[in-house]
Amino acid sequence: MKKTIIIASLLLSIAFAWGQRSDSLSCGYNHQFSFGQAIAPATLFTCGAIVAEVPSFHQNIDFAIRDRLQADGHPRFEIEDYLQFAPGVSVFVLKSFGLPSQHSWRDLASLSVSCSLFQLVICNGIKYTVREERPYGGVFNSFPSGHTMTAFMCAEFLRREYGKDYPGIAVAGYTLATGVGFMRMYNNRHYLGDVLAGAGLGILCTSLSYWIAPYLRF
Repeated sequence: MKKTIIIASLLLSIAFAWGQRSDSLSCGYNHQFSFGQAIAPATLFTCGAIVAEVPSFHQNIDFAIRDRLQADGHPRFEIEDYLQFAPGVSVFVLKSFGLPSQHSWRDLASLSVSCSLFQLVICNGIKYTVREERPYGGVFNSFPSGHTMTAFMCAEFLRREYGKDYPGIAVAGYTLATGVGFMRMYNNRHYLGDVLAGAGLGILCTSLSYWIAPYLRF
């Protein structure tokens, strides 16, 4: 539990520091930091960490949901291996069909690379520090869910580019990301705590990318 609290504090400190720097520039709607933007990722990650790391919650929530979902012995159908990327790919597909986004092609490419780098570093850094065992046992990299993190990172990317003018697109992206999180539990790959934390961190990765964008000359 101490490791998780330290990691959470570090992540939020990084987010705040970058946000304060970006906010000092008049760089537009998409790049300004506000504390409201930190509420959702901080809440999701904190709830996920509590469920995953507090033994009583882990037992009564994570294990209970796993046992309920696996009670029928259904086969795994891991479509989320592909669906996790769908909201992010949609940004480029929609733009190619002429739907105007908030940024140019070059900037979208840079933002997507930045998001992916944040996701890679943060996800693996936490996974191999916390070392939570997977629901099926024997593998110790369950917390947080990388698939869910990617899906919510992409959903937030889609929302920031199209949600302002097309809110239905943002809703669709987040609905798909939520489905990815559910499928990770349905396929016995992750617990609820892993999924909640992954969702929060995914949103944070995209937010960090947009907050530092002015320093990348967007």
